[in-house]
Amino acid sequence: MANIGSRTRSVAFVISSHGFGHASRASAVIEAMRDRDPSLVVELFTRVPRWYFSQSIGNFNYHRTDCDLGLVQTDSLNADVGATVIELSKRLPLDPEEVKALATTFQTLKCRLVISDIAPLGLAAAKVAGIPSVLVENFTWDWIYAGLAQRAPSLRYYSEWLEPLFTHVDLRIQTTPVCVPVSHAQTTPPVARRQRQDRATTRGKLGLERGRKLVFVSMGGTPQDFPFRQRLGSNFSKVDFVIAGIGTSVQTHGNVTFLPAQSTIYHPDLIHAADIVIGKVGYSTIAEVFEAGVPFGYIVREDYPEMAPLVTFLHDQVTGLGFEAAEYVGGQWLDRLPQLLAMERLDRQDVGSGATECASLISALF
Repeated sequence: MANIGSRTRSVAFVISSHGFGHASRASAVIEAMRDRDPSLVVELFTRVPRWYFSQSIGNFNYHRTDCDLGLVQTDSLNADVGATVIELSKRLPLDPEEVKALATTFQTLKCRLVISDIAPLGLAAAKVAGIPSVLVENFTWDWIYAGLAQRAPSLRYYSEWLEPLFTHVDLRIQTTPVCVPVSHAQTTPPVARRQRQDRATTRGKLGLERGRKLVFVSMGGTPQDFPFRQRLGSNFSKVDFVIAGIGTSVQTHGNVTFLPAQSTIYHPDLIHAADIVIGKVGYSTIAEVFEAGVPFGYIVREDYPEMAPLVTFLHDQVTGLGFEAAEYVGGQWLDRLPQLLAMERLDRQDVGSGATECASLISALF
């Protein structure tokens, strides 16, 4: 754990490790809070790797903490609901000693605020520590589990156990697109990390030729096979493809570049550099695509509660096309790629920053 200066203004972020989307949103909020107070001390509690935050937020103290399960994923498009029930049975109800230990850590670090991106352990520990709590969400696990209870009835118990934790917080911020609006919550625009480099600089780092279309494929923080890579070279030789989360090093094969999850090229810069983004329907990709105004070919996972509200937002606010998960895995989405490549970007200059609004709301608490 790094040692960072004065602790006169210290906040704890407890972040779900379910993919990278929650960490992305938290990073954007931290960036905006640091705009208001550059000396702010940030204590991160999560299992998301340290390197992920190092890309975004500069100095922070990192505490590797198993603070949230979410869902057990078999790959980026599928969850194992049965395995999720088994894992939840080991975690819920929360262990009072574990909650107390985290509460004591908050107090020892002199944290003045606990901000949770849907990690219930952080909210429970904040209450025990007597520290104000903030929930940042566009859905919560109690709602997700209730929606999946038809497939696994045991999930209803965990939904009912978690619901009070998510309800009784000092400040609840819902970030657009919101799955279930709550009357007492504050709502912000989408929360996305900022672009750092212009399109030309990012494309130059990738060694791409000027004037060629760029398709960026990103399926989130869970590894995913890419079985149709040969078609990209044979059918679309005049288009460049950059595919994130494949392998452990950068590899280029003709017009296709594979980037590891831990890449030196910043993910939001890749989205802004692209002419088209292909990815699953998930919060961080939606928010960053929305901010960039880039057309989006989005993969819809059936039978997940959050799909309907997120897809409705995409229909209304983002240029693009939707694909079923089977169309992505089978490569049929490539048949509609020319249609996507013909779409224009949207100008987002007048759209407000959700991260800035989050920082403003949070600042009123401490």
